[in-house]
Parts: sequence; structure tokens; C-alpha cells
Amino acid sequence: MGKNRLQLNRRTFWLCVALLVCLRCALTAFQQAYTWVGGAPLDDELMFRAANAITAGEWLGAYDYLTLSKAMFFPVWLALLHALHLPYLVAGAGLWCAASLLTAFAFSPLWRSRAWTLGLFAVLAFLPSSWAAYTLRVYRDNIFPALCLIFFAGMAGMALRAVLRPEASLWPWGLAAGVGLACGYLDREDAGLFLLPFGAVATVILLVVLVRARRWRSCAVQVLPYGVLAVAVLTFCGLNSRQYGVFALSDFSEGSFAAAMGAMMRVDTDSTDPLLSVPADAREKLYAAVPELEPLAYWLEEDEQLQNDFRDPERDDYRAGSFYWAIRRAAQYEGIYASAQTADAYWQQVADAINAACEDGTLPSRTGERAATNQPIRLSYVAPTLAETARSLLHVVTFADCAPYETARSIGTEEDIAQWSGYLHCGFNNAAEAGKDTPYYSPYQKLVFAGMGGITWLYRLLLVVGLLAGLVCHFGALPGVLRRRTAGTTVPWLLLFGLLGMALLRCAMIAFVEASSFGIGTSTMYLATVHPLLVLYAFVSVAAFGWPKKRKENAA
Repeated sequence: MGKNRLQLNRRTFWLCVALLVCLRCALTAFQQAYTWVGGAPLDDELMFRAANAITAGEWLGAYDYLTLSKAMFFPVWLALLHALHLPYLVAGAGLWCAASLLTAFAFSPLWRSRAWTLGLFAVLAFLPSSWAAYTLRVYRDNIFPALCLIFFAGMAGMALRAVLRPEASLWPWGLAAGVGLACGYLDREDAGLFLLPFGAVATVILLVVLVRARRWRSCAVQVLPYGVLAVAVLTFCGLNSRQYGVFALSDFSEGSFAAAMGAMMRVDTDSTDPLLSVPADAREKLYAAVPELEPLAYWLEEDEQLQNDFRDPERDDYRAGSFYWAIRRAAQYEGIYASAQTADAYWQQVADAINAACEDGTLPSRTGERAATNQPIRLSYVAPTLAETARSLLHVVTFADCAPYETARSIGTEEDIAQWSGYLHCGFNNAAEAGKDTPYYSPYQKLVFAGMGGITWLYRLLLVVGLLAGLVCHFGALPGVLRRRTAGTTVPWLLLFGLLGMALLRCAMIAFVEASSFGIGTSTMYLATVHPLLVLYAFVSVAAFGWPKKRKENAA
């Protein structure tokens, strides 16, 4: 890049960074956490219960149908914050600032001025999706976007230094990518489908560049992110094996339960509702043909509490995203989750019995044998998925649902709220407005929230303009990249293309789940990993490919 008139010395740069971090954390300090004690047993309460168990030295706690149902890095994070006496919300903001700063440094080889690095950090640090209401829940999505950003930053920092700064060490960036990948993978079950494709493609491209240059040590560094992931996964599996006797991350998305769910979804049905995976008529056939499932019929079809918790009243049936939780709780009531071994054996018997009945014609089958908790991809899902992908993209670009406060009041007894607040070292919005059931916020909080809302409106305007400018700059540089065909021009261009592609992939992934299983509407919580990717794409495209002179110097 050419000389920039705005230059910052090192001391000024770090002073500005410190001030921005303090301001960002100060804004979060005005926010209050939200919980519903007794209303989120599958989500917030599961994570909080596991965190308390870790603190007590009991790993994830007593075994039941929920203990190994989800990726469980988040309780480790909560237990760490508790041990360090760090407030939950402010620590989350601090982690986001750290990920933002790492990302700014990762892309710094594309320009020579610290002002661009500081600008990218500021833009990411104050991203409205990073303080949206979903972050106020005690749930894993509070940190998931930051973990993903650390992974992308690590991979980008390694790639750009490999082609633009050959003298720089690559292993710190490979380690950062591994930490982000491992923690993200252990935080959400779908992280692998989101992060690994980018990692695989980036690794292959970089290996081609490094092999051609005969940089064998740098080639070896490419294994580092996946080595860190392997160590982390094996550690969690080992802990689960020692505590519960099951060498696995989860007994929900893998193993015998996934096989049983895949088998149940094989059974043909008269229902055409795309959100129903195992409709009522399919369940009736299963009860009659598979004796192992018959004891669960009472709970699934007659127990009022279970149906109230999971059945969709509009459909008078279980949506796909609820049925697997309902049947696991029904199995819990029947004592099947007395131990991980009894549960594993039971679901394997169910899977084998259903698959055998489908093969011999006892049960009508609509698919082949499969092991999965998600619905199979069908042609009928294509149009709804594409439509939801477009809605999701618009939702992200306009920063919809990014208010920095929760409109609902925390629910729980004073003892419950005190326990949660004491463990997490933060306040909850359980106080109500006079004569209302809405949460009370002080005048100072409302003033800060209004300021954060103003920032959100600014981002809405700038992201739309920035994306348009970024697309023009990025694809406008393609002819020059094709002419030169050097690693220094090709890798940065492909890196930006990959970031844009990953943003679209995430939108499509969530759209498919929405169209096939959830039906709950577009949600910022599930799309919060897309906001930083689009902002990053727009900023770096303009900064790196914004002017012809800069393109030429960047390619040199």
C-alpha cells in the first residue's frame, strides 16, 4: 500500500485501542442479563447447571437426557469466569474486543498504516450484533461469534503473512486459528459444518503456494489448527468417558440416538407438513411395529406436561426441532437414561428394529438408512430455504433485532436470581416497572441504550454502502488479479471471496434448519456470525482494492 497521510505511532495506536476497549466494555456494563428459571431447561439452565457442576469438580454433573445433548464448551467458559470473578457480560464484551483486535492485525499486511488497523478494530468492536439482546442470555451464542472470528482471523493472518510477509512466523496465527476452531467446535454442534469448509479450502490453497516456494516448515504449520482441534475433542471425549463411560462429545447428534432418529424419519407418512419429521401417523406405525417404543407412547401422546412443553398447538403435533427433545424426555421418564450405557443400548435397539422393519416391509419406508437428527434434504425444502436465506441476509444487513436490551423481564424467585447473579457476577433485569410486568431500566441505562441504538442506525447505513462499494472494488480488481496471477494478489482476493461465501453459507445453513425443523422466524442469535464477516468483507475490500494506485502497489 502507498503512504497514508494519517499515520499513528505505536503509543498512540495502543492508547486508542485501550480507550475503545474501555468504552465498549463500559457500554456493556450498563446492560443486564436475562434468564427464565424453569423456562429454558434445554438451553440456559442446562449451561448454568453444567457450569456449577464443573465448579464443584463434578464435570457436567449427574447424567440425564440433557447432560451430553449439546456441545459443552460454554459451561467451561462460565466456570472459568466464576473462578476468576469476572462479570459474565463484560467478559463476553472483552472476548469480542480481543477477537476484533486479532482480526484487525490479521489483515494488517494489506496496508501500511496503523490507522487502517485501528479503524477495522473499531468497526468490529462496536458491531451492534455483538451487544444485541441474545447476548444477554446465559447461553453459548454469547461467545460463539467471537470464537468463529478468532478462527477466521487466524487463518487469514497465516495466509496473508505467507504471501506478503515471508519472513514472518506463521505458527502464532495457526495456533490462534486452532483455538478458535476448537472452542467454536466444542461450543456449537453446527460449528464444524460452518468452519471446516473454509479451513479446508484455505489450507489447500496455502499449501499449493508454500509447496511451490519450497517452504516446508511453513507447510508443517498448516497442521496446527487441526491438531489443536483434535487435542480439544479428545480431551472432552476423555472426560465424558471417565465420568459417564461414553467416549463421545454428545449422545444426541452422534451415536445410537442419531441412528434411532434417522430410522424413525424413514417411516412413510401421509403428512405433507415440511416441519414434521415423525408425524402422528408415523408414530402410530412405530408403536405397533417396534415394542421398544411402545412404553413411550403414553408420554408422547397423553402426558399433558410433555405435550404442553413440546407440541405445536397450531399443528397439534411435534415439529422436527421439538420432537427429538420430547422423545428423549419420554425416555427419561421410563428410566432409559439411568446411565449413558443404558441409553446407548436402548437407542441402538430402536434403530436396529426400525431399520429391519423398513427393510422387510413391515414398516413403509420413504428413505434409505441414515443416522441424523436433522431432516433429509428434499426438493420441497429448496424454495423455502432460498427464500429464508434472502430474508436472513436482509436481516443481517439491516442489523434487525439488535436492540441492546431485553424487552422481557427475567423470571425467577429472589433466591433463583440471587444464585444466578452471584455465580455470574452480573445483574439481571428482574425488577419491574411500577404497575407493569416489563423490566425496569434506569434513566442512565436508557440514555446509553439510545446511544447504542444510534450506533446501530449508523451501521445500517454504512454496511449497505460499504457492501456495494466492497463488491465493486473486489470484483473490479479481478481482471488485474488474473493478469498477474501472483500469490500476493491471488490469495488476498480469494480470501475475501471466501469470507463472503462463508457469510452466505451460514445464512443458507440456518435457513434450511428454519425451513425444515424450527419454523420460529429469522433470528439474530443464529445469524450473529454473519455480521462480522460482511463488515470485514466490505472494509477490507475497500481498503485493499479501493483505488487503482493501491491495487497496483498491493500487487507489487
